[in-house]
Amino acid sequence: MKYALAILLLILPSLSYSSQNSYTGLIQQALDKQSPLCLGESQWPVSMAGKEYVWVYSRMAALMEAGLVTDKSPSTTKQWSLTPQGEKELKKKNDFCYGKMKINKIEQQIHNNDGTVSVIFDYRIENLAGWAQMPSIRGAYTDLDNLVTGIKNARYQADFSTQANGVMKIIGEPYQLDLFY
Repeated sequence: MKYALAILLLILPSLSYSSQNSYTGLIQQALDKQSPLCLGESQWPVSMAGKEYVWVYSRMAALMEAGLVTDKSPSTTKQWSLTPQGEKELKKKNDFCYGKMKINKIEQQIHNNDGTVSVIFDYRIENLAGWAQMPSIRGAYTDLDNLVTGIKNARYQADFSTQANGVMKIIGEPYQLDLFY
């Protein structure tokens, strides 16, 4: 009896780790299928006549401060063009992309009464671009700011079900539980 208990105590932690590792892999696959983390600025040059879109001006000013664009236009019509650094960044994915969301740590597994499992985790952003951390960029692009603020803080949830053949399957996409506004 003592041997059976000792073997069980040795096996249980590895089963939990194996289960957690399976969840990590499936969650990461789902995150990898999502759109890349980019600003959505793929059309260049950008031209504006008048000041009816103040948010465009603030975004272009932030990109200028980051050294990604320049303004070489007359005062009546604004036109922003890419700098050599901006061209280099844009060529990577035809947008200003700033990193890749990766699962950082599984915090909790909740076994629900309906047989599903909810996995709570936090994330990190792999290869976070230096320019994406600048206060001006973060102020001009609130989605980027929310993601950067949430690194290792914001909790996400992914839900799983076990199929008839015993294989775990993620239900839907991972979704954010905490908002940092």
